[in-house]
Amino acid sequence: MRVVAFAGGTGSAKLIRGLQRLDVDLTVVANVGDNAWMYGAYVCPDVDIACYTVAGVANTSRGWGVEGDTFRFLEAAAKLGVETWFRLGDRDLATCLARTDMLRRGLTLTEATDRIRKALGAEPRVLPACDEPVRTTVSTPKGELGLQEFWVRDLGRPRVNRVYYRGASRARPTRQVADAVRRADRVVVCPANPITSIGPMLAVPGFRNLVSSSRRVVAVSPMVGSAPFSGPAGKLMKAAGERPDSLGVARLYAGVIGALLVSDADAGLKPRIDALGVECRLGETKMAGPADEARLAREVLEA
Repeated sequence: MRVVAFAGGTGSAKLIRGLQRLDVDLTVVANVGDNAWMYGAYVCPDVDIACYTVAGVANTSRGWGVEGDTFRFLEAAAKLGVETWFRLGDRDLATCLARTDMLRRGLTLTEATDRIRKALGAEPRVLPACDEPVRTTVSTPKGELGLQEFWVRDLGRPRVNRVYYRGASRARPTRQVADAVRRADRVVVCPANPITSIGPMLAVPGFRNLVSSSRRVVAVSPMVGSAPFSGPAGKLMKAAGERPDSLGVARLYAGVIGALLVSDADAGLKPRIDALGVECRLGETKMAGPADEARLAREVLEA
C-alpha cells in the first residue's frame, strides 16, 4: 500500500513510527510553516522531526531533535551573550547548516531534504510541502510573531488576534508532493495542530484540491474534549473562530478528508461530524507507546 502522511510536530512523529512498522510504501509530507532562521542557519523543525523519525534517530522522550545530542554550541553561544531560547542540539545544528549551504548553492528545499534523508540512512521519503517559504504568523497585541517566538520563546502566553500564513499565496505544492498524493492508496493527516501544522499546507493554492482528489483521506484528531494532546492547538483554534475540539477539527478539514478518527470520549460529537460529510470513526487515539502507535496506524489504514 502506498501511503502519504501529512505531518507536523510530535504527535505526527508517533503515527509515522506506527506506519513504519507496517508493510507500506511511506512518504511523509512535512509542514514548512515553522521554518525560521536561527543562529545563522535555516531551521525546518517539522521537516527535521520527520527525517529523524523515519531514520530512527529522533529523541522520542523530548519529541524533537536527535537522540543523545549535545548542546555545546548553545552553551558557548550563551557565554557570548547570544539568546539561546531556541534549543538546537549540535547534531541538529549540523543538519541545519548543511541545509543552509545546499540552499545557498541553488538546491531546492525538496532536494536538500532528500539529501539529508539519504545521509541519515532513512528509506521512507520526506517531502517539504512546498519549496517556497510559508511562515505561520501569530498576530498579537504586541506585534507579529513567528510560531517559534510565540510558542517556544513566549510559551504561548500572548493573546492571539489571528493566525495567518505569510507567503502561502505565492507557494505551490511541489511536483514530488503532487505525484506522491496522486499515486497514494491512502492519504493520512496525522494528529497535528490543525492551525499551525496542517493549516499552512491547506493555505497553499491547489493543496486542498490535490488532497481531496485522493482515493481515501483519513485524519486523526489531535483533540480530546476541548484540549489537544500537546501544544497550543486549542488556543489557536479559538483565535481562528473555531471550536477547540474534534468538531472544530472536522470543520477545518471538511471537503478535504473522508474520515476522522476521534477519541471515544468525544462520541457525542459523532452525529455533528457525520453531518459535515466527514465519517466520524471512534476509538482510542492516544499513543502511549510503540504498541499504541502501531495499533492506531493499522486503524487508520483500515478506516
